[in-house]
Amino acid sequence: MGMGPKLLCSAILLVFLGFLIRHRSNAEKVLLVPRPTSDSHWIALAKTGRALVDRGHVVIVIVSEEIEGKRRAEWPDFKFEAFQDQGTRAAIQALQDQAYFVAGKLSLRQVRERLSSLLEELHYCALLLSDSNLVDQLRTSQYSVVISDPFFPCGAILSAHLDSRVPHIAVLRLDPFFLDVKATGVPLPLSYIPFIFSDYTDGMTFLQRLQNVVLSTVAPVIARRNVNMNYNELVRRYIGEEETIQSVTSRTDLWLYRTDNVLDFPRPSMPNMVQVGGLNVRAAVPLTEDIEAFVQSSGDDGVIVVSFGSMVKTMSTERQEVFAAAFARLRQKVVWRYVGEKPAGLGNNTKLLAWLPQNDLLAHPKTRAFITHAGSNGLYEALHHGVPMVCLPLFGDQPANAARVVARGLGVKLDFSTVTSDQLYEAILLVVTNNSYRETAARLSRLHRDQPQSPMERAVWWIEHVIKHGGLPHLRARAVELPWYQYYLLDVAAFLLAGCVAVLGTVWYSCTFFCRKCCTKGGGKLKSQ
Repeated sequence: MGMGPKLLCSAILLVFLGFLIRHRSNAEKVLLVPRPTSDSHWIALAKTGRALVDRGHVVIVIVSEEIEGKRRAEWPDFKFEAFQDQGTRAAIQALQDQAYFVAGKLSLRQVRERLSSLLEELHYCALLLSDSNLVDQLRTSQYSVVISDPFFPCGAILSAHLDSRVPHIAVLRLDPFFLDVKATGVPLPLSYIPFIFSDYTDGMTFLQRLQNVVLSTVAPVIARRNVNMNYNELVRRYIGEEETIQSVTSRTDLWLYRTDNVLDFPRPSMPNMVQVGGLNVRAAVPLTEDIEAFVQSSGDDGVIVVSFGSMVKTMSTERQEVFAAAFARLRQKVVWRYVGEKPAGLGNNTKLLAWLPQNDLLAHPKTRAFITHAGSNGLYEALHHGVPMVCLPLFGDQPANAARVVARGLGVKLDFSTVTSDQLYEAILLVVTNNSYRETAARLSRLHRDQPQSPMERAVWWIEHVIKHGGLPHLRARAVELPWYQYYLLDVAAFLLAGCVAVLGTVWYSCTFFCRKCCTKGGGKLKSQ
């Protein structure tokens, strides 16, 4: 006897509801703690969050009330918890704009503004942690994991403050405070691992190795001293008197490094350090009609994409004209992310855009080269899509990134402050016409893509792995818990040295004693004769 239509509909509905309930039961609450500013850092966290939402999880983001509306409009899939930051986020943004708005190497004044913004971030963190209503609400929500960016150490503090049993995950390219080095316990041989803010490669000369040792020894001491001085008081207040920012950071269960062995140099790693370089890269979508029409108008010559990142908005008039003049000489069309007065020497082949779909342009078959400040997001997009580069690094890790591009044969490097129009033109021409750059970019792109999981899939798998098991303490190296003298085996060295001294001393004393005895007996015989 057949099943009636009503019974069939009911069965289908029950199966569907069962699926929804099962899907819902697998949903976990994930808390994101981003930096108050910096779009490039936020994008890495946000895209990870969106991938988790696609997997059925609930992602909540901590933001200030001032930017909550903007974030809700941009990322409707997320939920947001806001707090009153008393204008600190706006102050941080203003200081960073003053430091980075105009492209170029940072002056002493701009460095001071950058340091001032770090102090404002400390104030922002203090306001976040002191909001008892927000903290109580976050505790009640019972999050499965907290994900943050070590550029903003407040994320690790908030995670421990909410519940020390909740796992903490860091997503980073590098840690400017060098807390991760001690927190992971990973050894860093300075003979071939260059300082993260230098333009050295893994093949250093003697002088470079000497400078590398000095930089890699002194800079972390200064950075850790500053971060300890700024954040330890907050840690003691909200976590415990015996705690420090280093001890709180060392509880991190998983480190998702936005690095990749194709672009970055191989180095030692720990089991809880996972490479996800390129997680910001996504499948390309079609360009808007006007941009697509401009790109297609380039014919066989193709297009050059130019961008100096989200933090840099414009450049000095003198630099504008240098770039505009070089672009005007090219046969290719140029799409330039640019804000400000139109350069007087701008050619008809150049299109200025306040914002450009960088990933989609780099994926376009007509794109021939990428002129960039060597920010990590753009680098991985170019690597993924096989586009050679002309790098003009400005600050931070950009000189190191550019050095990797050159070492891998992906492109060339120029000095932004001193490059002439002729030099820029010749460099672009070299990258576009020399087949070795295009072939190398294509080969490294194939290597980068040839993975069992995409970087984002790998990141999501590990995050869910942490959630499933409530943390991964078994993957943390014991080095994190050892005092420095044990880590470097100084106690063992002292014991062995003391043992050697004792043995040698005993032998020396015994030899001296027997020599004296022999000499005394010999002297007595001579006297008797």
